Amino acid sequence: MNYTGGDIKRLGERLRNIKGKHISDVDLDLLQAHRLSFTDPLFKTFKELTQFKSTIQRSAIIAFRLKRITTIINKVIRKPDMQLNRMWDIAGIRIIFSDEVSARKMVNLIMQKYEVRGKVRNYFEDPKKIGYKAFHVYITEPESGKVVEVQIRTRDTHNWATLLEITDVLYNTRLKEEGYENNPTLGRFHELVSSEKELEPEEADFLYKTLDKYDFITKLAETFRKNSSIVKKQWQEVNTKDRYFLIELSSDSVPKLSSYKDYEKAEIDYFNAYKKDEGALIVLTSVHKPSFEQISIAYANYILSYHRFIKDVQEIIKVLALEKLEERKFKEFRKIFRLYENIQANNIINILIERDDIIIRFEGKALSLESNSKISSKKKKEIRKTVETGIRQMGRNHRQFMEDIKETMSNGSKWNWRTKAFLKKHEDRVTKRLKSVDLKFD
Repeated sequence: MNYTGGDIKRLGERLRNIKGKHISDVDLDLLQAHRLSFTDPLFKTFKELTQFKSTIQRSAIIAFRLKRITTIINKVIRKPDMQLNRMWDIAGIRIIFSDEVSARKMVNLIMQKYEVRGKVRNYFEDPKKIGYKAFHVYITEPESGKVVEVQIRTRDTHNWATLLEITDVLYNTRLKEEGYENNPTLGRFHELVSSEKELEPEEADFLYKTLDKYDFITKLAETFRKNSSIVKKQWQEVNTKDRYFLIELSSDSVPKLSSYKDYEKAEIDYFNAYKKDEGALIVLTSVHKPSFEQISIAYANYILSYHRFIKDVQEIIKVLALEKLEERKFKEFRKIFRLYENIQANNIINILIERDDIIIRFEGKALSLESNSKISSKKKKEIRKTVETGIRQMGRNHRQFMEDIKETMSNGSKWNWRTKAFLKKHEDRVTKRLKSVDLKFD
């Protein structure tokens, strides 16, 4: 399809005027043609950046995507001054390093190798109000003159960003697109989660109350458990030569993953899926040397089978529980301790969910494990050792927490009898849970 920059500018104006609704087939085809015009520049830049990032950190994850049609339309509507023909982030590459030092090295390398459009956006030094941190660099692909956006994150800041997007999926918010103001409570919650400083008591209390109000941990854990075996079974069908992945997230938060050797076929399927359901969350991506772990990290907000937050938030909850004891707010302590217990139970399951070669089924109180290949005696021993080591570590941490509770309580003038009985009951229950994981192999 032949078109000019003026044609695309006028297309953006039409999309803005109709608020993205009832788009004509002609305009939709034009928008798709404009998206696809970034394909070759994106492929070339991705190949180059893959080589560059490996000189800094071979284990860094790199992925690319063309911006989703829905997101392009929403951005044009949301930003009245945005001209579609000058939208710089239609082609996007994301690189995830383990640390900020490596991320900064990558930014400096890109600035040496490419023509950079505008200033580097350093959200590490100047985070968005909601807590977003990353480097955004806009570079010109020399042959086509097309602009490619490069997002450079650390594992920690990427985990935060995907948690924000998971929240949007589970609670029907638009925090990623609209920011803090879309939902001030969840906005502040994510701002605090992104903070690297020790939280003030008021901040930790707010975090807990938000977790409680939205039943956040339970909803996350139930979604992850539901999806873990589904996505792993889909991944087991992936051909080793497939490099492109279409991930569709339905309204009930169940992902569908399809893989392709041919990018053109993948784009046709993406476009057809969009036309079938314009509101669906659908992304077409490629990951260098793809593995289930890499795609689960890079697109945790689509895969919805695991997130580190459930593990990380436990330490904040423990500190807050001890503070409530010191203040002799026993009723609040008991509520917080129940959340701690919920997290503890989910972390047992996460020891297994983290493995990409094992599918988990729940059979009563037992966990039944299956694999795409026969689970050999050697693998059984390895799995049991991993689980036992994880549970022993959790047990040690739990016992230390209980010792901290007893010490805090003994410093008070008098034990609260109801809290004492509550702790005895729950300590027995958590300890029993830690010891009772029964593994069955299929």
